[in-house]
Amino acid sequence: MKMNQLILPPLNALRAFESAARHLSFTRAGNELFVTHGAISKQIKTLESYLDVSLFNRQHKQLSLTPEGERYLRHISSALQSISQATEELRSQPGIAQALSINVLPSLTINWLIPRLEEFKARHPHLYVDLSIGDFQVDFKRDKYDVAIRSATVRPTHCHVLKLMDEDLCLVCAPQLAKQIDSLQDINRQTLLKHTTRPELWPLWAEKVGLKLTTDKMLGMEHFYMLSQAAVSGMGLALIPRFFIEKELAEDSLVIPLATQFTSPYAYYVLTPNLPPSKQSERPLKVQAFIDWLLEIFAPYRHQSDDLS
Repeated sequence: MKMNQLILPPLNALRAFESAARHLSFTRAGNELFVTHGAISKQIKTLESYLDVSLFNRQHKQLSLTPEGERYLRHISSALQSISQATEELRSQPGIAQALSINVLPSLTINWLIPRLEEFKARHPHLYVDLSIGDFQVDFKRDKYDVAIRSATVRPTHCHVLKLMDEDLCLVCAPQLAKQIDSLQDINRQTLLKHTTRPELWPLWAEKVGLKLTTDKMLGMEHFYMLSQAAVSGMGLALIPRFFIEKELAEDSLVIPLATQFTSPYAYYVLTPNLPPSKQSERPLKVQAFIDWLLEIFAPYRHQSDDLS
């Protein structure tokens, strides 16, 4: 072995071990690192195999460190802290900027992401965010984006995919219009604002709530942003994701006239370029920072079944 050669185990395995050792729980470590319990367990096994030593005692569903694990934790905790501090110091230096190219659905960008983007920029001032809109199929070999957000009825392919959340739709309208709606049948006397690229949503919703739609009064619009503005103006009833209209609901410019629960066939996905098999878990730090932030702010709208793979 050369004098200056470093002997280093996989960094992701070290992060998993440090978190699991600190919490004495694979589940809490997974929550902290936004991965599954199984992913943490796999990383720990990889590290133990690399070191050829057991780091944890696993008995009666309780986790404790072996003497070797305790000794290793003391060393790697300080090392990881030093790496973190050195990285943060370097990233915070003026003039050292990285570009993060993000492509997001139009409605999600206009009404939701842009008002919150300042919070992300405050956390990561070294990042130059290049934001664009689109709802086309992303080809990361052709389109030089770092990350994209799309909605779809089937899981996208040909890239790395992380499911952000299902799409829970609320029946909403302006307060004055809500006074005319006391039952499901009253809906057939109203104008329905239709998402033109998702024409099946109203029939699916009606089937779910047990209503036979008979109205032919429809007004079509292409994006949720347009639907929300039309609904606020009192032009009709709309089906809109709750996360998208929290501000309007809080301000009472939109209300929910009837309590109905409906999860559409669509889900939201975070897309990033595929990596070689040996580096699948090594996303660029700038991309991981954005994904971590997305998961944090979308946490109230995620179901327990929403995956993080």
